[in-house]
Amino acid sequence: MITVEQKRKEKGSMKAVVIGAGEVGLSIARHLVMEDHDVTVVDNDPANLRQVSEQLDVQTIEGMGSHPTVLEQAGCADADILIAVTQSDESNMIACQMAYSLFDVPLKIARVRDASYLGVTQHGVYTPENMPVDVIISPEREVADAIVRTLEIPGAFDAAYFANNQVAMVGVRIPPECELVGKSFKTLARDYEIPFIAVAIQRKDRLIVPYGSDHLEHGDELFFVTKREKIRGSMRSLGFDQKEARRAFVIGGGNIGQGICKRLEMMGLSVRVLERDRERAELLANILDNSTVLHGDALDRNILEQEAISDMDVVVCATSNDSANALSSILCKQLGAKSVITLAIQQTFVSLCDSLGLDKIVSPREITASRILQHIRRGQVHSLHAIHGGKGEVVEVKIRPESRLAGVKIADIGFPEGVIIGAILRQDGEVILPTAQTKLISGDQVIVFTATELVSYVERQF
Repeated sequence: MITVEQKRKEKGSMKAVVIGAGEVGLSIARHLVMEDHDVTVVDNDPANLRQVSEQLDVQTIEGMGSHPTVLEQAGCADADILIAVTQSDESNMIACQMAYSLFDVPLKIARVRDASYLGVTQHGVYTPENMPVDVIISPEREVADAIVRTLEIPGAFDAAYFANNQVAMVGVRIPPECELVGKSFKTLARDYEIPFIAVAIQRKDRLIVPYGSDHLEHGDELFFVTKREKIRGSMRSLGFDQKEARRAFVIGGGNIGQGICKRLEMMGLSVRVLERDRERAELLANILDNSTVLHGDALDRNILEQEAISDMDVVVCATSNDSANALSSILCKQLGAKSVITLAIQQTFVSLCDSLGLDKIVSPREITASRILQHIRRGQVHSLHAIHGGKGEVVEVKIRPESRLAGVKIADIGFPEGVIIGAILRQDGEVILPTAQTKLISGDQVIVFTATELVSYVERQF
């Protein structure tokens, strides 16, 4: 069978069929279109398809994505990838089965949310002989993992690990206490010996890839790359010196809230969870081992005051309702919560929460899209993390022996504006925060920040 990588190498682009035109499907399709791939989006809701057509130049097919005739109409016969991200686990898995059995699609990715389906992965269920799903993506697990990563770095609103977990990408909002504000990065590198490399700055509506003459301003969202053992020192240099979280309050006990509570329990935190639906609250009480489950409304000020929200190290607003999450986050901040993490499912609410000055916003759509794209770009790309609604990506790529970059100093590469190297993992295990004079070597694992529209360019270079 010809692999996805072989087809891509021969054609220069891929044909992708995306089943589901919701937030995640739209995001995936947008990324693929930006990389000049041939994309068809399938959904049984004409309103969703209209939204896709208004924003993207893709083919749209109305119908059930698990039906053979619809898949045939969508072009599965010569598709390289099928990505099924509807709200129905069953529809997603059946779509993968049909794509494999009838059309021999090489790569099949399904979003699966129900814990029962996820719990049988170790039993060999998802194989060509049984259920031919090549990659399973679980938004609940991905979101819980993302929240745990930020809690491991007090003060961060985003975090991801690369190079066998030896390199971290951290996102922080520059606080008033930061003494580095106003100084150029060239000055900081010379006089302060900062233990990180700044790879991106979100300043109001602008995404900036910083160079020597650029500087930090109060309120900037800075994304930096550093060695894992240098995280704490990097945070201190930026004005952060917060203690690790010990007490957590989770608002919303749905699938995502349940996953978050499980992970927080594993971290040893004292967890209290508030769920509006009594039946669901009773179920949670039986599922969770060391969490206190409360029944009530997240917008009930009396409940939050009684629970001493101001004493909590972190509050996670993770209901399935974006409006409730935003409002409860604001209320918790008013009541003195030290740190609030807000779940925002729809992209419009990501922007809204940002404008409201909420501490940390987690987007399941963005996280799920990042993981799916990582698997699509197999080959030289080992990991990937999208930031700010897909405006930029941090990717980990390997330098091939035939790459034009092998043996070249970073200063001589000539990357376009919008691309910057943050770290290098050598084959002997050494992690390097590079300078302009650092020479790249064949086999290096390189962590690169790139504006999304330059991702294909970056992949070609390595």
